[in-house]
Amino acid sequence: MRRAVRHLLVTDDDVMNEAERIVGHTLQRENQGDNGCLTVTEIARELEMEARDLNSFLRDKGIQKWKQGQYRLTPQYEGLGLTHDRLFIYYSKDGKKKRQTYLVWTPKGLEFIRKLIKG
Repeated sequence: MRRAVRHLLVTDDDVMNEAERIVGHTLQRENQGDNGCLTVTEIARELEMEARDLNSFLRDKGIQKWKQGQYRLTPQYEGLGLTHDRLFIYYSKDGKKKRQTYLVWTPKGLEFIRKLIKG
């Protein structure tokens, strides 16, 4: 039988470091990406572009628009399986747990963008 080794947290710094480790591990697990979905930054990198240029291209083509601080698909492209909302969980400076969603592109969306770029 294996026994867990516990160590005593003696100083305030020890306690804070352990708390940061636990919170960091929890956030990493909660913020894992969706299988196969990519951010616009990841897609742009693959296409040897800057993310801002790809976002501008998609906006100019009428595929996405800037809405409430982030890019969202325009109505005619919603519901086609091109994108997904990814949840991002973080803690504010005052220790409150916050949740925010942002757009990621599915494999189908990636192929859609590749075809657009190639013309």
